[in-house]
Amino acid sequence: MVLALVVVPWLVAGARAQGRGARARIELERAALEYPEGEFTAAEAQAFARLADDGVGDVEALVAPGLPEWAKRVGKIRFVLSDDIDISRTWGRTVVLPCARVRARRAPYLHETVHALVPARGERLWLCEGLACYLESFVAETRRGYDAHVFTRAGNRDIHEAARRALRTASGQAVLPWVGASGSPPDIEADRDGVARPYYVLSHSLTKHVVEGAGLAAVVRALVASDPQAFARETGRSEAAWRASWLAALASPAPASGSRRSSP
Repeated sequence: MVLALVVVPWLVAGARAQGRGARARIELERAALEYPEGEFTAAEAQAFARLADDGVGDVEALVAPGLPEWAKRVGKIRFVLSDDIDISRTWGRTVVLPCARVRARRAPYLHETVHALVPARGERLWLCEGLACYLESFVAETRRGYDAHVFTRAGNRDIHEAARRALRTASGQAVLPWVGASGSPPDIEADRDGVARPYYVLSHSLTKHVVEGAGLAAVVRALVASDPQAFARETGRSEAAWRASWLAALASPAPASGSRRSSP
């Protein structure tokens, strides 16, 4: 589960200074990996460092056209692997991942890389998490690496159908008021299945709808802008208008699989 907007510095400090012995570091072109010595073999650590470095490059190539100069990466993205956490987090340019998820190839490293490269401002958690979900699936499906599938195995191909299923549940209807709106539903961290799961699925689906209609660069510009009016200005419609067209599309019969679009 990823909740980048509520990450606090002590998570990173704790991961950096956990008292379980020495920590090793691997530096590549775009990423630096830190991990507890003995938790991974040299080959395993090198393989994940390369995976992370490739992920930074692939995500950066997609989001760079929409990023203002101040938001573009300077230096390496730091990936910290820790046994002291069970939920992946991002703070600034530092990504903290549970060792167990990395070993099992279930770490949402691409999702967190999006958070590290696209510094979200404002109160649009749905767009922040939706874009990270969307690009995680897009890179894994069309470039390289893997999708952690934390909340759904739908990927971009079937996320709208997953959203339709979520909207047929009480939990999906309960979180819907926060999808395409400011703020976040209560208990999103505490209740992963009842709150976070439908919220992430619906946010992913709505974000895909906006990206396919307005373009990825416009969505990135809207997310990093502090101006409350930036979303409508950059995407051409208000959040309410996008939400209405998305819900109308979900209410229509699902298109044949061959007609589903892959974007950007």
